[in-house]
Amino acid sequence: MDQLKWKKISGDQLHAPDRFNYDTVMIRFTLREVHFIKGGIKLVKKNDCSKFHVFIQENQDFLNNPVIKDFLSNKSNYNLLRQSICNPTYHNKEELDRAFRGFYFNIRFTAYISSTIYYHAINLDKKMRLLNYRFPTTLDQPVKEESDISIKDMTIYHEDFELKSDNILDYITDSNIYKAVKRLTPNQRNILYLVYIKGLTDSETAQYLKKSQQTISKSRNKALKRIRKELNISPENCIF
Repeated sequence: MDQLKWKKISGDQLHAPDRFNYDTVMIRFTLREVHFIKGGIKLVKKNDCSKFHVFIQENQDFLNNPVIKDFLSNKSNYNLLRQSICNPTYHNKEELDRAFRGFYFNIRFTAYISSTIYYHAINLDKKMRLLNYRFPTTLDQPVKEESDISIKDMTIYHEDFELKSDNILDYITDSNIYKAVKRLTPNQRNILYLVYIKGLTDSETAQYLKKSQQTISKSRNKALKRIRKELNISPENCIF
């Protein structure tokens, strides 16, 4: 299978470093310069070492980056950061770096899948509108004599395409992604449809399907993981 070409993703939620550099607190960027938000972040706990207290106080802008905040909201990731500061061994730094690379890769992959599905649907809509504008008579012709079904009726295009199709496969034109998504379970495809086509959050999807948010998040992440496996994509072989 050909290696998937990655797009550069823009958006404030993706303006983040792709790794930590602990000695100088200098950041290497993947996309472009980070735009920090103002304000403080309270991460320090009673049993944290003094070096960690200082790190938190001196790096408020960095720690208030939305992606960093999301990463550190996970208790395990927070502990990895604390350990790398309080006990800065090579192993501890690598563990944190590995965790962050995986976390950030998932964000980029999710954004890629979401934008790919969305823009393929938009492009399909534009192409069919253009075809309808240039050759309206041709599209209105019946598919065969003595038939009321026109060529337009036989296409998957409708004026309200996004509203009528509740099958996520109808929104995908990339053959590799289509095959990968088709191999998912019906439940996984439905969850991806609600999240990436309808734009629901995991919480809203859970409420709609009458399931727990944890179940929805787990199913969605499992589906994305399977897609990555089918496409042979990993943080090591992705291209930006």
